[in-house]
Amino acid sequence: MRKFFYSRLALQNIRKNGKFYFPYLLAFLGCVCGMYLILSLSTGDGIANLRGGEYVAGFMTFGTGIVGLFAAIFLFYTNSFLIKRRKRELGLYNILGMEKRHIAKVLFLESFFIAFAGIVIGLGLGVALDKLMILLVSAIIQSDVPFGFSISWTGILTCLLLFGAIWICTLVYNLARIQLSKPVELLRSENVGEREPKTRWLVTIFGILCLGTGYAMAVLITDPIASMALYFVAVILVVIGTYCLFIGVSVFVLKALRKWKRFYYKPNHFINVSGMIYRMKQNGVGLANICILSTMVLVTVSTTVSLYTGMESSLDQMFPHDVDIIQSLDDRDEDGPQLSTEELLAQVERNLAAAGRKAELLQWYTRTDTVGYYSGNTFSLNFQDGINTQIELLTAEEYSRLTGRSVTLEPDQVFVQMENLDLPKTFYIESLPFHVAGTVTDFPRYNTTVLVSGHTARVSLVVADETVISAIGAQDRNGLDREFRIQMDLDGTEAQKLACVDLLLNGTGGGTAINSRQDNAVDLYAMYGGFLFLGIFLGLLFLLATALIIYYKQISEGYEDQRRYQILRQVGMTDREVRASIHSQILLVFFLPLCTAGIHTAAAYPMVSKLLTLFQLTSTGHYALCTAGTLAVFCAVYALVYGLTARAYRRIIA
Repeated sequence: MRKFFYSRLALQNIRKNGKFYFPYLLAFLGCVCGMYLILSLSTGDGIANLRGGEYVAGFMTFGTGIVGLFAAIFLFYTNSFLIKRRKRELGLYNILGMEKRHIAKVLFLESFFIAFAGIVIGLGLGVALDKLMILLVSAIIQSDVPFGFSISWTGILTCLLLFGAIWICTLVYNLARIQLSKPVELLRSENVGEREPKTRWLVTIFGILCLGTGYAMAVLITDPIASMALYFVAVILVVIGTYCLFIGVSVFVLKALRKWKRFYYKPNHFINVSGMIYRMKQNGVGLANICILSTMVLVTVSTTVSLYTGMESSLDQMFPHDVDIIQSLDDRDEDGPQLSTEELLAQVERNLAAAGRKAELLQWYTRTDTVGYYSGNTFSLNFQDGINTQIELLTAEEYSRLTGRSVTLEPDQVFVQMENLDLPKTFYIESLPFHVAGTVTDFPRYNTTVLVSGHTARVSLVVADETVISAIGAQDRNGLDREFRIQMDLDGTEAQKLACVDLLLNGTGGGTAINSRQDNAVDLYAMYGGFLFLGIFLGLLFLLATALIIYYKQISEGYEDQRRYQILRQVGMTDREVRASIHSQILLVFFLPLCTAGIHTAAAYPMVSKLLTLFQLTSTGHYALCTAGTLAVFCAVYALVYGLTARAYRRIIA
């Protein structure tokens, strides 16, 4: 046999089957490129040198696991389309005299050429785009662009190992399929139809239960912490329910349509319903995959976009003031002698003037808080039995000074501001009785770096005077936490405010700290920006996978339907009726998963909204707007994919 015969035959086969191999090659090199980029961002020096880069690197490290697992499943799945289309051709080789070991050699060379080209081109493209990705991440997190260019050798080695392993697994799978098949079976593989599936009542009922349970969890769970704990349980239930829906429920619906004579006995309905019934096992899995990937795109992108675009709202929730200076008053500080509150205030004002900034708002007060456990009508400060509640205390004198409202209270009277808790008119803190004289909504807020908020209750109390606070402190074995806070809103730009922050603590003594909105905003932009980049990155990856699965599905369906439509034309079906039938089937195949994905996204809306509140994003309208925008863009891209793949399907059928 001539030298390089098998190599030339393998290359000829790849070229001849370009409509199958070229999209697979694009998918392979796309996965390699994506994997290298995310590895480079997680391990390279370009991101690590940025302020907040550790957040981005952390998200990218998490993303490497998702991308690696997705690439393995996706490439193995698309490979199954290829080997199915090649069975007849390989069977013909066997009939014409090629032994299976020769066919195996051809398959080995074909897969090697594709994998080699995919890895080399993918890595080259990844290295070329690496700097562009760093620039994009820098823009998203609003950081300076790092200089220099580097290659992630760790990323290259990891990609070689991962995709080499994927190639070996797919090759072994293909060789096993060929080795275990008889030549006649390979030759007739495309003509073997699906048996009519039976109505799977257990699958149908189980799918409805899983889907209903997942939806119920998303709608009925109101506690954000519980939503976080059960979110992935709900996702798994919906995924299982989706597969059962398309495999079991779809067959039930199609058979019901077949019994509906007025609907079924029309040319386009007759052809579509009868054909879909016989191939629904395969179609059901494919449609479910498209639906799940579409839902992943919608939820992932809409959530990350909501978090990033709503970050200013989150900053307002966490940092109501530009600067919050805190001096601990609990005598447990060992950082040196403390200034008195009057001296501290005077020193901060001097530092502010030296920094060239003016305070548009300047206020100070002593904040006292503790933790109580509410049960019945009593807060226990020493036993953990009841609703975990943060209790904040402020004297009537300080409240009057801060708000301009003149307030006078008796020792057993309080003004109350409550969050996630309803107090009766009379309640107790240990053995001390208090009567609610009124409610307030302007209890002073303070800066907090706690990003993820819990669902613990909060009670803010305006009490008569320091004597009442001392009495409450005597009931608490652990003692009260007391802080003197100076809060300011500064003039100038965000950069000028940030430059002023460190100067404000000069000469303020021990036990003093500062919590700045502008300083924390840098880290939050890095955190939310990294989350946004990962969401968009994964969204594009899932979108490309969806498009490729739809393409292969349409091509596969086209070749299976080609002979059937030729027979229908021969028995009198007009070209117009054929086109109407084709159009109806394509619409069903395309838009059923999209509609179901839209329903899944709508059902997930309440639970995802609760999860977003943990990140201080409380505007559900903002999330709804981002979801609607993401859905609109996705539908436009989906329609484009529909137009391209439907044209390929029609060319095969014609």
